[in-house]
Amino acid sequence: MFRSGLMALRAFVVVAFAGLLAGCSPDYNWREVTLADGLVMAAFPDKPRVQKKTLPFEGHALEFSLTGTVLNDAVFAVGHAPLPPVIGQDAGLRERLYQQTLLSFYGNFGEQPPNPLPRPGQPFDISGKGPGGPLRLQGVVWVHSSSITEALVTAPADRFPTEPAAQFLNAVKAPGG
Repeated sequence: MFRSGLMALRAFVVVAFAGLLAGCSPDYNWREVTLADGLVMAAFPDKPRVQKKTLPFEGHALEFSLTGTVLNDAVFAVGHAPLPPVIGQDAGLRERLYQQTLLSFYGNFGEQPPNPLPRPGQPFDISGKGPGGPLRLQGVVWVHSSSITEALVTAPADRFPTEPAAQFLNAVKAPGG
């Protein structure tokens, strides 16, 4: 159920941020942003917008906020959800949440996940297929006893902004990160 919720959220985000493309400037205008009540810091290449959604995970409702922007056909986003204490205090539940999150990324791109999966806080890179052709995603996911945070950059594979993506991902400071 959580995996399908994540897939729906990812599709929702792509559609929501795709609508912003027409008004985006081709220049990177970096700005530091504090998210998740001060728990997460990020530097976005343009003014970010926030989308919120409730996602189910093993009988719990996670209040997921996704803050992001689209610039030059690339989505720069940080997702964050506080964890209910029952999940935060259970290492097994946190590990399943992490694994299902990563598996959803690979599944959305039609790619087989590596074995073993990257560990929390370890960057990953996925090249796969999207509705408009080849896509690339670089990201990092952190799971902490109080929250899950993900930082992602997605763009058409032939126009992936390698240096800005690295700058964005390196600037995200999250619990457990």
